[in-house]
Amino acid sequence: MKYKHPQVITRKELSNDWKKRERIGIFGGSFDPVHIGHLLIAQDAVEQLELDRLLFVPAAISPHKQHCQPAEGHRRFEMLTLATENDIRFDVSDIELSRGGVSYTIETVEQVVKDHPNAEVFFIIGLDSLVELHKWHRIEDLLDCCTLVPMGRGGEDPASVIERCQLSKDWKNKLLDRLIRIHEIEISASEIRKRIAEGQSIQTLVPPNVERYIADHNLYK
Repeated sequence: MKYKHPQVITRKELSNDWKKRERIGIFGGSFDPVHIGHLLIAQDAVEQLELDRLLFVPAAISPHKQHCQPAEGHRRFEMLTLATENDIRFDVSDIELSRGGVSYTIETVEQVVKDHPNAEVFFIIGLDSLVELHKWHRIEDLLDCCTLVPMGRGGEDPASVIERCQLSKDWKNKLLDRLIRIHEIEISASEIRKRIAEGQSIQTLVPPNVERYIADHNLYK
């Protein structure tokens, strides 16, 4: 029998295989409405995590905001689509809107992993949300199936916030190592809704096409 040499994989081939593995970020929220602060967070995440793309995922009903009544899902989806249409790094997913009901992060992440089996999936989370992380639905599964990345602003002390998390020491260290820093901009969706209701300008707070959409559809009055 003729001896068959084992296949040798070169460093270049390994490098090419690594490049094929897409890096996808997930950025969830109500986006009611999407504003400049959201877009800056997304840009910071793409750049610092070297993502191939970032998915904006508007929630149907957030388990943490069930007392709030957001704008209709298709309106928030359309505003996000307008806000991101000129940036090839960003996509908008209706995965939670289509599913309906309360939006649990683990179900969304599992669907993204299923749809992109060769991708490395990152879930972006606000630093302040980490304190309640132990209460999230199937949190152990979530920690196992994606890379959880906290984002912190300049005035926050990440170590003290993460120390208050009810997670193991090992997980606290991982979260602290993964932390990314984002631009500190004092804009909130609730402030924008209030300004619209009071007849004030939102010209510099949202993209121009989103401002037109809000006016054309008489939202938040």
